[in-house]
Amino acid sequence: MGLAVPRTAITAVLMLAAALLIATPGSRAALPAAPGQTRTTVLENDRVRARVNDYPPGSQGPEHEHLVPRVVVVLQGGTLEIRAAGGEAKTLQLSPGQVVWRPAEKHAIANPGATAVRVVEVDIKDCR
Repeated sequence: MGLAVPRTAITAVLMLAAALLIATPGSRAALPAAPGQTRTTVLENDRVRARVNDYPPGSQGPEHEHLVPRVVVVLQGGTLEIRAAGGEAKTLQLSPGQVVWRPAEKHAIANPGATAVRVVEVDIKDCR
């Protein structure tokens, strides 16, 4: 699932993620998530939506659908379990700085690990 990219590209994406995290507080909107899990929109326009997603240890989210593909930047690594709509589960070991491409999909996410996981998820709205 990981994508090999040059360190300069990772640095640029991490700088973008940091800029998103310090966006004007009034522009942030917390979205409903599973108990303990949080999703905060930090940037949205007609082309992309960027969210900071936090997955505390032991948290489990409901099944949901992503209608467009997205880029995920791992800020704080750990273990996530992705359960597809058909029931197939995949356990991911994520590292800080890792950049991942995810297709449009329907799934549920849980954190069975002992550490919190934090990612920036950038939905590519005009990529249908």
